[in-house]
Amino acid sequence: MKKSILSMLAIAAIAFGMASCNGAKKANEAQTTEDSAVVAGNVPKDLLTVELKQETTKLLEDMPSSDIPYRLSTGDIKIAIGNIKYMLPVSKAAELTTPAQKSRALGIYIADINIQKVMKQPTTELESAISKLAADLNVTSVLDILKEPMPVKTTKDELNTFMKNQEKKIVDKLAEENKMDVAVEIMGGAAAENACLLANPSLVIKGDATSAGLSDNMVKRIDILGQVISDLSNYYPDLKQLSETIIPLKEKVATIQAARAANADIMAIRDALVK
Repeated sequence: MKKSILSMLAIAAIAFGMASCNGAKKANEAQTTEDSAVVAGNVPKDLLTVELKQETTKLLEDMPSSDIPYRLSTGDIKIAIGNIKYMLPVSKAAELTTPAQKSRALGIYIADINIQKVMKQPTTELESAISKLAADLNVTSVLDILKEPMPVKTTKDELNTFMKNQEKKIVDKLAEENKMDVAVEIMGGAAAENACLLANPSLVIKGDATSAGLSDNMVKRIDILGQVISDLSNYYPDLKQLSETIIPLKEKVATIQAARAANADIMAIRDALVK
């Protein structure tokens, strides 16, 4: 006996309802899995929303330029060429194992190579360390950006614009490659290395105004990094350790005098980033 149209429709409706329930259940399970991943810090990097990526990029780009390279180039800041102990030894690059360590070291060496350039010092060893780390992290595009020649005999605004553009290009490129965590780690490493420079006893600074400006810039950069890390830490759990390590720098670099008094502590903070 053939089934009536009504009974067939009823069966179809029940089947559709079951499929819909199963589909909804699977969707809910998927959402729960994703939510748990965010909480656990295991969410895939490509799930970082466009809005959050844009917000992070904008915050990093808004960080104030450091006056250190310009002041060194003009002689307002002087440091004994033979006394650059604040810098991380290039041999450290070969000892690092985790992506977070390598990203932070890359930022440290980027800060160092820019200082070496304005001091007109050889950069071959630093270039080698940077090349190794960039290759290990698969961010070789950073190398091309760093190879752009730094302007010579230029104004403060021109040099600072160059430095800011360099940072912007690195951040933009890494954001494009879904490596926002690497960009933030790089900025964190650079901030810690610049703090070590401020704390170096052989640094000679002309005038209190210069000193205050350098410290203000450092504090603002650390504040912005803290905000960025707070936004991204659920996506990238290693950033929590970066935040816990570098946030104390804010208090220690409030003035040049404070930085010098905290010299050992600041060096220890920088070194902790690559342990």
